[in-house]
Amino acid sequence: MRENAETKAVKILTERRLTVERIGSGGLIVASCRGDSGEDYKLGYDPVRDEWRCTCEASATFHKTCKHLIALQHVVTKPKGA
Repeated sequence: MRENAETKAVKILTERRLTVERIGSGGLIVASCRGDSGEDYKLGYDPVRDEWRCTCEASATFHKTCKHLIALQHVVTKPKGA
């Protein structure tokens, strides 16, 4: 059975592959995530552009919310007023 993005995001969290590196007072969120093959992705929330970003191929190529961002959104929320 194929896993969906939500299931993969929970797996990222249970395997402790997500690190929230910084939460700024202006709403900036910076995190990193170790991918399935050991690669490191940078991700977070950019309050200036009002968008969630990830450096993974799925997010960059298809402009969609990837499993890394879903995992991050399980542990942080978009800042109020942003």
